[in-house]
Amino acid sequence: PRVDFDKTETVGSTRWMRLETLSYHVPPEEKEGGGGDDGTNRKWDRAVRTTKQSENSIDAVVILAILKNDPTNPSKDEIVCVKQFRPPVDAYTIELPAGLIDPDEDPAVAAEREFHEETGYIGKVVTVLPASYLSPGLTNESACIVKLEVDMTLERNIQIHNDRIENLMLEGCEKDRGLEKLLLPRIGLLGALHDLQEKEGVKVFAALYSLALGMSVGEEASMAAAAAAGSQHESSSCASPDFPLVTIELDDANNPTAATSNAVTSALRDTGFLMIKTPLLPLELQQRALAAASQFLESTSSPMVVTHPSDPKVYAMLQGIDSFGNDDDSIDPPIINDLKEYYHALHKTKFMLLHCIAVGLGMMDDPNFFVNLHDENNDAVRLLKYPPGNEHTANRCKEHSDYGTLTLLLNDGVGGLEAFVNNEEWRPIPYVEGSIVVNIGSILSEWTRQELKATLHRVAGPASVGSITPRDVLLKAVAVSRISIAYFADPNGDVSTALVRGKTKNEGGEENNGDEMSVSDYIRWRSGGEGRGRSGVAFTSTEESRLGILEDLLEKMPY
Repeated sequence: PRVDFDKTETVGSTRWMRLETLSYHVPPEEKEGGGGDDGTNRKWDRAVRTTKQSENSIDAVVILAILKNDPTNPSKDEIVCVKQFRPPVDAYTIELPAGLIDPDEDPAVAAEREFHEETGYIGKVVTVLPASYLSPGLTNESACIVKLEVDMTLERNIQIHNDRIENLMLEGCEKDRGLEKLLLPRIGLLGALHDLQEKEGVKVFAALYSLALGMSVGEEASMAAAAAAGSQHESSSCASPDFPLVTIELDDANNPTAATSNAVTSALRDTGFLMIKTPLLPLELQQRALAAASQFLESTSSPMVVTHPSDPKVYAMLQGIDSFGNDDDSIDPPIINDLKEYYHALHKTKFMLLHCIAVGLGMMDDPNFFVNLHDENNDAVRLLKYPPGNEHTANRCKEHSDYGTLTLLLNDGVGGLEAFVNNEEWRPIPYVEGSIVVNIGSILSEWTRQELKATLHRVAGPASVGSITPRDVLLKAVAVSRISIAYFADPNGDVSTALVRGKTKNEGGEENNGDEMSVSDYIRWRSGGEGRGRSGVAFTSTEESRLGILEDLLEKMPY
């Protein structure tokens, strides 16, 4: 079929719309042996925008903007929608922001303009899709779907988002029809639209409903994939809202981007834990390091390998990594080389994370503030091996918080690692291949006045009390050995554990530079010694308080 536009008739017209009758020709059906009629001429009525420049020109833009309110937690993502009264349906509608393209205007420019006018946000175009047609049986109106990103660090966007300022860009009929921005959850969008229809009687833009249905199908597929992966690897292969996965991205100056810094710091505020991936720590290096740790710990001839005084594990504390193995011929050179290579990669990663934390805490005037407190290289690596247990095995590593600034942990994927989140319950920390676990130590927590959390954690067994990890997962985990490598970042020894930026005054008005205990004294006290004797036998008052909460909860449990 084809339309003969020379025969188009205009039935009627207004300022914005024109009703046309089209003539189109349907060719004859092919018949065996040839022959047949000349086909059929038919009519079709359509509506056309009077602003349309040509038959194939694009009329409008439809805008998809997703607000990343917390880059570490996708469940907090929101989609920017608009609510407005639409006379043709005599009802309020929920739509994606949209608008007409001005003559000779680029669709990307139109999208940013319309988004700013309707919502007040400043957005930046990410993707422009080809033209699509909204109701091709009725009209030739076409639109580009445009994806925008919204920088939530811009003051204007923050003010609009929190309704601190009014959107003065709205005017004319849009203002008269009560157009307003409406933020709906990205995850669960379909249900949110159903609720609005039922409670408010609104009507929903078809493109928005289609988007919501597609997202719902995607969410179901993701959950099914996660369940399938979980059945193959019980310690989990997915991040979670409590323990997000952040990929470290760098800017042109080779520093972590602002988005990365905010994501890292946000997680450390919420639970004190996250997982990271970085090119500095490729999977192949991680695997070599774990293999080297396992081989080293199996070497009973090394005096560095000791049995923990209270936990069922053996370990070796490596401090002064560059001299590691110099005086011990019993250690194979490949083991030494792999552990040194991994240590130096962790050392670089530590500095990136400290930079992230300073930026995430708003210390833009001195993003290397924490980095400069770690130039003595006091870090240590602990290689750990937990032997197999049985159904009666409780904690393979007791409840504790770490006592430095940062801990970077690599494990072999055997389950059991848990954190005491929000002083409420022991939640399993997922294992994601190629990532490492990062958590805050008590020194950095105190430096930030506990804005960043030094969370209690442990390695649980089937008999551990209060765990929400499925028992079958813990039974399978305890049936095998567990290997991990913990990197403890410790600051310069002469720095105070109660660090303040500049002098402050105490309640008596006297100048105070913080606690007189130095980092070196504090670590010696917390760890119960030095070198391989660092077993972590002492607790801070904050940690004792949390342990008290834990004991109270355990007493209330029915077992």
